Amino acid sequence: MKRERYFKDELRQLFMGYAIIPAVGFTLVCTLVFFGALIYGKKSGNESHNSYVAQELDRALSGYEENLERLALDERIFEKSLEPSGRMEIFEKFYQVSNGLGYKADVFILNREKRLLLSSGEVPGYLWDTAGIQWGLMGAMDAEPEKTKIYLAEPWKRSDRDIAMGRAVMDGTETAGYVIFTINSSQFKAVLDRSESRTIIADQFGWVYLSNDYGLQDASNQVIKELKTAGKYLSYDKKMFLVSIQPAYGGRFFVYSATDIHNIVISLGLSSTLIITALALMTVWVLISTKKVTERKTRDFYKILEVMEMTRNGNLDTPIQLERENEFRIIADAYNETMGSLKHQMENNKRMAELLAAAQNKQLESQFNPHFLYNTLENIRYMCRIEPETAARMVFSLSNLLRYSLDGSKAEVTLEEDMEHLENYLTILKYRFNRRFSCAVEVEPEALGCRIPKLVLQPMIENAVKYGFGRQENLNVEIKVYIHEERLTMICRDDGAGMTMGALREVLTLLEQEENNSRHSGLYNIHRRCRILYGRPYGVDIRSTEGLGTTLIVTLPVNKEEHDVTGNDSRG
Repeated sequence: MKRERYFKDELRQLFMGYAIIPAVGFTLVCTLVFFGALIYGKKSGNESHNSYVAQELDRALSGYEENLERLALDERIFEKSLEPSGRMEIFEKFYQVSNGLGYKADVFILNREKRLLLSSGEVPGYLWDTAGIQWGLMGAMDAEPEKTKIYLAEPWKRSDRDIAMGRAVMDGTETAGYVIFTINSSQFKAVLDRSESRTIIADQFGWVYLSNDYGLQDASNQVIKELKTAGKYLSYDKKMFLVSIQPAYGGRFFVYSATDIHNIVISLGLSSTLIITALALMTVWVLISTKKVTERKTRDFYKILEVMEMTRNGNLDTPIQLERENEFRIIADAYNETMGSLKHQMENNKRMAELLAAAQNKQLESQFNPHFLYNTLENIRYMCRIEPETAARMVFSLSNLLRYSLDGSKAEVTLEEDMEHLENYLTILKYRFNRRFSCAVEVEPEALGCRIPKLVLQPMIENAVKYGFGRQENLNVEIKVYIHEERLTMICRDDGAGMTMGALREVLTLLEQEENNSRHSGLYNIHRRCRILYGRPYGVDIRSTEGLGTTLIVTLPVNKEEHDVTGNDSRG
């Protein structure tokens, strides 16, 4: 029995397929979803913060640029700035804009000679030309007057950097003066500190204006190249970052935001490793434990299967013996009770079949006796008229035959015993037909001890005599008995008239029927008795050709033990 394909392994596979594997998959999916949601939240927060800083920077610079243009268009600005009332008016407008934007700035107004006319704070040194060199903001304003110029002052400094924007005001073809705003980087510090992200505001050349972390800028105070060229993710300094980059103020500034997800990635890796390891250990433990449990729980099941397999192979004597009280014990008890009843019923059926077979055999014998007696007495009747002495000897032989045939104590006899009584029948035939009939008998010595149904050979010769003569004068019959391939074969061959194909088919069909409704009772009785006593494939076979004779073949099992059909030993 191939148990690996049975209930035990299917139960384990079912448990693995519907419990362990879904649990492992569900745990891994939940872990990935959790960390995915966490990273997505970090990414959304990073992008939101980056966008907010860029919008605030753009709003502040654009607002001051508009205010700068309005002041530059006031032709009296350089005259009014000299008077206290004019100064107050300029400061009021400036602070009104500054308060509206929420980011403070300083204002500086210079005349054409670049002398300070008005300021809201200390004038930074980067506004002045050195040794007549035109560079920085002043040089840019002179190069393109009446255009707003923006300048990141002293970008190499680590802190307190300014964004300065200014405009040269023209009076005809001459410069009337300069209006300048400066916004210190400290004004945007609160904006950058709203998030945990590392945020940098830098100009288009990469110079840092403001940063809340120095880790992503180099020693010259510029944004590192890796951050400039990063996509959504940045791997730098053995860390992993989510990156957002957005331009501001027309692309003249850029806001860089980087959120450290290194710890999240490490946590994800460690968690996944721990979960996978735990699940692998749990799976191994479950496999081992389920193997033991299923083997213990299905042990009784396989005992039942084993006994049922033996039953299928014909062994009905092995009961199912289970020690534990469970549902399989109920099945085992029911099986044992069923098999007990079945065996009892089979014994009863066997006895009934034997009794039925004996009854049928006796019935066939009783059918044979009148038929045989009628033919023999008819022969004696003729002989009494011709040769009374011969008729007397025929009566003696007939009496021996009747005594033998009417003896109901035996269903089987030895071949040797049947051959002795066959001589009585052959004697009657020789007296009747004289030289017209001859019979040669050849029997292997090994076959003489075999047991056969009583009165088998005599009907075979009788059939040859009855149908063999036909219109011919003489009839030769040959009897041959031998053992071949564990079968006792008895052949009766004659050189008589034979049978037509139609008659042969009729006889062969008759032999396979359960009841005989024809005149061929002799052969039918032999065949039926053989089938009742021994079953298939034993019985009578007929071969005949019209004009060439007939051959009867009776096959029986080789049985040298004395056995009565009722199951009783006939020797007692």
